Amino acid sequence: MKKNVMAILLSVCMAGGLFAGCGSGNSSGDENKSQSTVAGADKSTGDDIVVGAIYPMTGDLADSGKTMQQGIDMAVEEINEAGGVNGHQIKVIYGDSQGDSATGMSEAERLITQEKVNMLMGCYQSGVTVTVAQIAEQYQVPLITANATSDALTSNGYEYFFRLAPTNMMFVRDMIQYIVDESEKNADFAGKSITVFADNSEVGQQTCKWAKYWAEENSIEYKGEITYTSGAADLSSEVLELKSMNPDVVVADCYVSDAILFTKTLKEQGYEPPMIICKGNGFTESAYMESVGAQANGVVVATEFVVGTKGEDICAKYKEKYGEDFNGHSAEAYTTAWVWIDAFKAITDNGDEVTAENIQKELTDIEISDSFSNENEIILPYDKISFDESEFDGTPYLNQNLNATLTVTQIKDGAYIPIWPYDIAQSELQYPASYK
Repeated sequence: MKKNVMAILLSVCMAGGLFAGCGSGNSSGDENKSQSTVAGADKSTGDDIVVGAIYPMTGDLADSGKTMQQGIDMAVEEINEAGGVNGHQIKVIYGDSQGDSATGMSEAERLITQEKVNMLMGCYQSGVTVTVAQIAEQYQVPLITANATSDALTSNGYEYFFRLAPTNMMFVRDMIQYIVDESEKNADFAGKSITVFADNSEVGQQTCKWAKYWAEENSIEYKGEITYTSGAADLSSEVLELKSMNPDVVVADCYVSDAILFTKTLKEQGYEPPMIICKGNGFTESAYMESVGAQANGVVVATEFVVGTKGEDICAKYKEKYGEDFNGHSAEAYTTAWVWIDAFKAITDNGDEVTAENIQKELTDIEISDSFSNENEIILPYDKISFDESEFDGTPYLNQNLNATLTVTQIKDGAYIPIWPYDIAQSELQYPASYK
């Protein structure tokens, strides 16, 4: 089993699918709780490779769930239209977490015990993902997440959980590094103090923890954090408190409905921070831009993917198909789907069955460099994918894609323009932000 200890590397970075005879659809009969998709195939062949995917398909986060489903579906359609994995079509059966941990857990059990999937993908929110990871570990069924960022997810020693996305630590590390680099490069930029604005979930608390850690490591004053309950109807008092703290930079981490409300409340309260830098999260969803319009201009967003940096043909295909650009969530979902497609291919190339045990072994050992088996390049900011083991500041990581890095963008005229790393930047930072 390949396990590389990469703590030194991290320090440097600082400075189902069983062959199933019955690929059934929605066993519960409730379309909102489960959807069955055979992308690119007219009918089941009797030996489809069946995968379960759990996302918020209804509720406040349905827009996010939709974008991730689209990324998965496009990858599956590509392989199925090309003849499948050594002749086997892939079928994805969707479960609806409704953004709720208990619902996500019951959907995971349904997909494993009733739909007989031998692999799961999901679940976007870290709070839902951690409960589903417990079920996956209990049943010894591989679960791979494209998006959930909580450091705790890969810190439990789970052998069946794999993550493509950067962790919270990695996200905030790159965001603070950008502040440091911009301070050194731009004499007009003030980046001597930060305040965090985040929900009071586990992920939000980790964002606060790592923002404080990286700020202090880089001699930036940490003024504290403003936390709120996700889905709040009003953020006026929180924004007024943030205004009174008057940091040079606001570090924000919000789901899409909260990101919309936060941006609108800034306008209502007449508060224009010189710079807001956000974890991609809700700030990259199409619903965000549609709701806040020009008020988003100047907001800085750290994201997993930016259109125009890689994969031009793939991006054009996605936009033609769905009428919107890839964002970090859909691009990571698309990429993750191709990771398990190539894992299935490697298993079947060896003449083995696509079982939970074989998938787990293959994902543990997999190394993908530059492109997938269909010769499409990795469209994310890095060129290698593998799931490794490491430790950082007392936090262990197992089956974590430590190759993941981020791109920092700024919203200008409704587009996300890369501004860091500087070697791929398409524009310089607009400072202070205009919000108009």
